[in-house]
Amino acid sequence: MRILMLSPYIPWPLNGGPPIRIYYVLRELVRLGHEVVLLAGHDGPPLPTSHPLTSLCREIVTYQPPESARSGVPFLSALRSLASPLPSVAAKFGARHIRESIQRLAEKHEFDLIWANFAFMAYAVPPELCRTTPLVLDEHESEGLLWRQFLRHGSLAKRAFALVNLIKLPAFQKRIMSQVAAVLSNSEREADFTRQYAPPGVQVWAVPNGVDTAVFAPAQTEGNKKNVILLCSGLAVYRNRAAARWFARRMFPRIRLEVPDAEFWIVGSNPNREIWRLAETPGIHVTGTVEDVRPYYAMAKVAVAPYRYGEGTKIKVVEAMACGTPVVSTSIGCQGIEVIDGKHLLIADNEADFSRRVAELLRDPERAQALAAAARGLAVEKYSWERLISNLEPKLADLVRRTRGTAQAGIPHVTLQG
Repeated sequence: MRILMLSPYIPWPLNGGPPIRIYYVLRELVRLGHEVVLLAGHDGPPLPTSHPLTSLCREIVTYQPPESARSGVPFLSALRSLASPLPSVAAKFGARHIRESIQRLAEKHEFDLIWANFAFMAYAVPPELCRTTPLVLDEHESEGLLWRQFLRHGSLAKRAFALVNLIKLPAFQKRIMSQVAAVLSNSEREADFTRQYAPPGVQVWAVPNGVDTAVFAPAQTEGNKKNVILLCSGLAVYRNRAAARWFARRMFPRIRLEVPDAEFWIVGSNPNREIWRLAETPGIHVTGTVEDVRPYYAMAKVAVAPYRYGEGTKIKVVEAMACGTPVVSTSIGCQGIEVIDGKHLLIADNEADFSRRVAELLRDPERAQALAAAARGLAVEKYSWERLISNLEPKLADLVRRTRGTAQAGIPHVTLQG
């Protein structure tokens, strides 16, 4: 198949969940013998021939993102989005430049499949193109469920902003669902939610985040590890910063009372001033962007996922599992991953229990090793990117065959209004 892959940015470097998912999906599709043309937002210099994506893609085409997408002030972007009939992310990234680029590419290539990362990219696909070419929406996470979380648990400002976006969502979703042939949800929970508003003809498949189990593997470390606790996450995202702050301020002091030499390492790109200030606390380290996260997994005795917000499956949890680093997580942190509390990792949802379970693993290497071995086995069995995309490929091929058959039979395409 020749596939048009739509992304709001070049999925490299791999410094966050969405770029990682986009890159590995693309890589696996190419490995399975498909041609991929990548259309991505990019406002920097042309990509060098040595770029990791140039050897994978048949062609890489970039479009100029709107100013709102490049803004470094999220508050201003949020304010601008209030004047738009579209939800905030769709208003931020726009559609005109994306749609024009898609039209030009469709005139140049005959695509078998269009893969849109995020709903706002699917929104930009010209409706007439979807009559003959199936459009697959990779949601990454359910926007409807995410806004519902902020409506229940966010600050007053976030609750108000969430309510505005929830009001805008139904019309936006109706328009998208009139065009897509299939939706990829990050978990069964999100897939069930999407099925509630998807028309009967739209396929909804749960495809969780995965991990490269050859790259992320247990390290052979010499000597005894320090009592290092690791939070590895992209810190441009609010919920990740909230997780780091919650653990650093509320749990880490409890752990230090029981394990005085414990250290907490926050590893991830784009920490803001508040995250950097956490490093002023004894025992807390903030690295900012690192070239390779694996040495930090190898260094850590425990990886933590203290998330209170978010949908989808957390890539950093599956990476820690694949690396053989024991994990303590909230229920939200490990949702969508088929783990069993006490077998693959430890789950706790309040500060006291979370702190206690981290301290237990720091002091009990045998139990930590047993959890790590079981988690590594699960990651290899169910969450390698190779396995996930190989299982998905037959469904994509069938989708293409059925769409072609419908088009050749002359069955009219019905577009919902709204």
